Amino acid sequence: MYSKRGRDKGKAFVVVSIDGEYVFLADGKLRPLNKPKKKKAKHTQPTRTVTGYAAAAATAGGIKDADIRKWLLSFNDGYKNEEVSNCQRTT
Repeated sequence: MYSKRGRDKGKAFVVVSIDGEYVFLADGKLRPLNKPKKKKAKHTQPTRTVTGYAAAAATAGGIKDADIRKWLLSFNDGYKNEEVSNCQRTT
């Protein structure tokens, strides 16, 4: 998920949880899993991307901040595939 507003505009995050109109986001570095960022869902852009590492990490003892940093590496480096670029919000 990308941030559309605020200091973190354009940065990729992983959704940790959803609570009503808010989502809790982690990037594994400035926002670790134990201290996610609370952001209104309307200020985010979904990517329709599910990381392939999630199932493997979950069976290997849980997801860690290092796993999140690895998953987000391609997104934060400016890599966007066609599926991500053309996604629409479906609320």
